[in-house]
Amino acid sequence: MTETPTVTARVTALYLHPLKSAAGIRVQEITLDERGAVGDRRWVLADANGAMITARETHQLVLIHPSFLSDDRNGGIRLTAPGLSPLTVPIEAIDRAAPTQLVRVWDDDVVAHDAGNAAAAWCTAAASRACRLMRLADEDRRPLASRFAGSIDAQSRYVAMSDGAPLLLLGLASIDALNARLIDSGYADVMDPRRFRANVLLSGMPPHDEDTWRDIRIGSLNLSVGSACTRCVLTTVDPDSAESGHEPLRTFAQYRRANGGVIFGMNTTHREAGVIRVGDEVQVVSLR
Repeated sequence: MTETPTVTARVTALYLHPLKSAAGIRVQEITLDERGAVGDRRWVLADANGAMITARETHQLVLIHPSFLSDDRNGGIRLTAPGLSPLTVPIEAIDRAAPTQLVRVWDDDVVAHDAGNAAAAWCTAAASRACRLMRLADEDRRPLASRFAGSIDAQSRYVAMSDGAPLLLLGLASIDALNARLIDSGYADVMDPRRFRANVLLSGMPPHDEDTWRDIRIGSLNLSVGSACTRCVLTTVDPDSAESGHEPLRTFAQYRRANGGVIFGMNTTHREAGVIRVGDEVQVVSLR
């Protein structure tokens, strides 16, 4: 670990994704508990075999828009989708005394509650495939993989249903650099930050500066930056139309190759519970 003078960036935007692979919600602050951002990736769609369903293969999930039913973001969700009446799932409607089920999220089996037949029917219509709406159980203890934890001891840490770390961090300058390459190559559109599904978007530092960070402080909260995020076909899905193409993966392959894939954004883990707010300063404590 290399010590470095403090460098200051700033939190420009914050996003939560209550239902995995559905649209995100832009918020002014996020509260961090033992798993990550409260309300983030606590719901998932599962198939008949208990495997997660994501927008990688079911693109129309990005057209499902969630919202919270309570200010604490734990009181259930409301879902909207094109052509359907809204679905409201209050937390009280979930029978948490019923037997839990396991949902396969990558290499982990997470403990979850089924939201019921009405929710399953609505989500099946929205996704155009049979599925069940599941909520992460409070007693679940999905382990945090060490590669995502940076300098934090991952053995006693847990994560919700994100792909990697509790948080994904990305600099807006990195998106600007990608868009400059796309424009230079004649690509007509630029990439909306929502494609990259980051929780924390930052400004005030050079492109890809976040790649070099190890330990940081956002406001008064201490965090560690783990591995880079390997990007997949989901980045090629337009968040407003669910249409997909070749970009940005084709352009990433020209300058962001690593570990057999392409990388963009950094998996980040918080050391303690706390709050991150838009406008918070980001101090770099140490570099890789």
